[in-house]
Amino acid sequence: MHQSKQDSERTIRQRAEEIAANLPQQADDLSSESMHALLHELQVHQLELEMQNEELRRTQIELEISRARYFDLYDLAPLGYVTVSESGLILEANLTLANLLGVTRSGMVKRPFSHFIFPTDQDIYYFYRQKVSDDRPTQACELRLKHADDTTFWAELTGVIAPTESGESVFRITISNITQRKQAAKALRESYEHLEATLAELHMAQAQLVQQERLAAVGQLAAGIAHDFNNILAVISIYTEMSLTMPDLPPKLQERLAIINSQTGLAAHLVQQILDFGRRAVLHTRPLDLARLLQELVNLWQRTLPESITIHYNHQNLECAITGDAARLQQMFTNLALNARDAMPDGGELRIHLERLLVNPFDTTALPSIIDSNWALITIDDTGTGIADEALAHIFEPFFTTKEPGKGSGLGLAQAYGVVKQHQGHMYVQTEVGQGTTFTIYLPLLSTPLLQTTAVSPPAIPKGHGELILVVEDNDSLREGLAATLAMLNYQPLTAANGREALAILEQSAAALLLCDLIMPEMGGQELLQTMRQRGLTTPVVILSGHLLDTEQLAVKNFGVAAWLAKPPGIQELATAVAQAIPVQPADEQPSPPGD
Repeated sequence: MHQSKQDSERTIRQRAEEIAANLPQQADDLSSESMHALLHELQVHQLELEMQNEELRRTQIELEISRARYFDLYDLAPLGYVTVSESGLILEANLTLANLLGVTRSGMVKRPFSHFIFPTDQDIYYFYRQKVSDDRPTQACELRLKHADDTTFWAELTGVIAPTESGESVFRITISNITQRKQAAKALRESYEHLEATLAELHMAQAQLVQQERLAAVGQLAAGIAHDFNNILAVISIYTEMSLTMPDLPPKLQERLAIINSQTGLAAHLVQQILDFGRRAVLHTRPLDLARLLQELVNLWQRTLPESITIHYNHQNLECAITGDAARLQQMFTNLALNARDAMPDGGELRIHLERLLVNPFDTTALPSIIDSNWALITIDDTGTGIADEALAHIFEPFFTTKEPGKGSGLGLAQAYGVVKQHQGHMYVQTEVGQGTTFTIYLPLLSTPLLQTTAVSPPAIPKGHGELILVVEDNDSLREGLAATLAMLNYQPLTAANGREALAILEQSAAALLLCDLIMPEMGGQELLQTMRQRGLTTPVVILSGHLLDTEQLAVKNFGVAAWLAKPPGIQELATAVAQAIPVQPADEQPSPPGD
């Protein structure tokens, strides 16, 4: 269009010059008609020239509008545009890209485009450009570009190869800032991972709750059976021990009675494990230094476990004072050590770690059941065979075992679980087949340090001075056995089958001590003690029971209990508890021994 306008102007100019050349030398020689014709022709050419000038101005305006539109579409586009030569130099770039990179457009031209790419991401760019050059199907690539302030941002590049008039090819690239999209994707991914972790924790907590409820139900059933079985064992144990004290006992009979007594002890231990699992056992708690207790056990294990097992004990010289039953805890830790031994038949490592742990209410890493407090954290870790998934859900159930017949009763872990729970603690297990197993135990710490104590040798079996003792027990055989044992210990026994009979006897005779079962028909031990205190009877009481519920223990303690004995009691244990519970009387007020 511009060229045609120039040709039109040139034609009008030539015609004007021809007219001027043909004009006469003297204007006076022109006729009037010729003058009018000349003027008319000049006016026509003038109009044509003005029309051409007007069209030229319109063309210039359109060109300016086109240039402004190009500026809007190219320089101010929401995306960055850049044209790169075959040698990698920037030939052209829009202002959007310059702003993204924090540089001027002139500062980009003739510079390598790779200069603005984060060094570790330059291979991504070269590989992408090669794929585009080879006309291979490809999507946009993502990499990091450098800003002038040395920060980076994520960009998405979409490129095409385009030919030029000179025959060379250029790489035209569209660039968009996808940093926010990347951040949103990362946040979404982290949120999803957190959700998955939360769901996993909920599933684990639900599984633990179901397992705890199942174990509690099994423990209640097992404890009920163990209570009745304990009464039978108590009768056997009492009469066996009494028989063993008889003089001139034939050696063969003494040997058989010793075997019966030994097997009764094993049976009692088995029942005790069941009671431990069901959290129904009577605990003899006292302040303990857990670090020292574990050290003594480690010393024992180093002498008894196979030499192919290396034992590591780390306690960082910390005093971890707890309230616990030393015998129960020793048995619990030993059960875990023996399980570790069985899981490492070819040897391995047994690692015991003890540390103090403070859990605050804002600690999100704590397990759901671990409330804020001070805890002793014990981990027992082995490098053994691990536990299969199908067995893991049942390992704390009584009589469940993966060992061969005759090599385990299936009560070791059940007892350990019950002992930890009875000490107000928590127990968890992590395992992987072929990699080993880790038991983690939390026990509440004492807030005060331990006092140093000295060991005291056990005293000889104490005997009475003919004091009157009332035995309250609903099991006939056990009641008679206890009475016979007390008579042998130089006491005067009276017997009652329940609380009502005991109250009737107490109204007629002043007993020095009440040896009482807790669970009996008609009137149990708790109601008996409550009635006695209401009537003003201050007779000392020793409780003898196979298992005790926590609520019953708390209620009975309020009535004043001198001692607790678990069934079946040994003669030493029974004699000591009775002697310590009876108030010391002056010699002239002591009753006459039986038979005087």
